[in-house]
Amino acid sequence: MNYNMEKISIKELYKNEIEKIWNDAKIDNTDLIDRGYVVHDEIIKNAILFIGINPSYPKENPAPGNHFVNHDENEKLYAYFKKFQKIATETKQSWSHLDLLYFRETKQKYIWDLLKENNGGGCDFVYKQLMLSKEMIFKAKPKIIVVSNTLARHFMGFEKSEDRKNGVWMDFDCSFDNDLGTHRLTNTELKGTPIFFTSMLTGQRALDKGSFKRLAWHINFVLEKLKNSNS
Repeated sequence: MNYNMEKISIKELYKNEIEKIWNDAKIDNTDLIDRGYVVHDEIIKNAILFIGINPSYPKENPAPGNHFVNHDENEKLYAYFKKFQKIATETKQSWSHLDLLYFRETKQKYIWDLLKENNGGGCDFVYKQLMLSKEMIFKAKPKIIVVSNTLARHFMGFEKSEDRKNGVWMDFDCSFDNDLGTHRLTNTELKGTPIFFTSMLTGQRALDKGSFKRLAWHINFVLEKLKNSNS
């Protein structure tokens, strides 16, 4: 499969900024810094963009250090990415994946612990990564965004409180489009971009087979709607 393949190199554009975040970090858990970061290098423009929260840190063979990685469809994919590939194949679209945060930690609860650090270093560390990820999303100009993590949804800004003191973060807004049956972005240069909020696509809390099939159908339905409206 080789559809819309104009690529953006995250490594080329953002490596220096990511390194600066790591070098300037003032967090209590220095082990987190020593583990290094993992960032997806190439993001494909005008494709389906799957958004997660952060790379895991396996207990076995953790391979510490900084890594820019790619997931070429011709290579053997980790199980986590196979569902993305399946949706892309069924919809005849290219796909990319972006974690909003780059540090390696398997337990998501740790992210909340990081935000509660008294010196504010954890919040600063997280916020700077989110702002870089926001730029990456803008540059990717995705055709459709699929957010398959509740914490990622929170950081993107879809759970803003009325006083806007909590849950703003990346400051995306959206509204539900009844014709498409899903949300669209409303307040950024990506205004009008369809966005899906789902459960995780793999793992213990993943969508069941029926729900996954409906998601793939729904994404394809939206793509057809967009195609017809632009023709």
